[in-house]
Amino acid sequence: MERNFFKAESEKSIREFIESLRENAPKFNFIVRHVLNMNEEYKKNGVDVDEGFKLFQIILCNPEKSYKTVKRNFETAAVLLPPKQFVVYDNKGVTVVNYLYFTKEFIAQALPNDEKLQNNLPNSCQRIIRLIEASI
Repeated sequence: MERNFFKAESEKSIREFIESLRENAPKFNFIVRHVLNMNEEYKKNGVDVDEGFKLFQIILCNPEKSYKTVKRNFETAAVLLPPKQFVVYDNKGVTVVNYLYFTKEFIAQALPNDEKLQNNLPNSCQRIIRLIEASI
């Protein structure tokens, strides 16, 4: 069984990585749709966050492709949207990126009748990995 967890490290700061990601995203047919500072999110919801806690959730999108896929079958949104997110955090001065991507087998379990998504989404996940690698 294929391990579907990607991890990368960078000497760039989190801010530098995100700037590089924004710059590179169009080259891989994505936009950076949202960057959530989880430190702020936790604090807004009453969590006492440790000083220096740095965790960001990044959400990518290919709006046109996403819209066409969801329009074809709304059920695909449950499988299509989650693999467009990953986390970036600081580990003792090293920027770490973790990404859980979807395999063809996983998508086939969720949507066995959608062969188009089973082929296309894993390709998008691999483009996200290449985007991350180009940005670190």
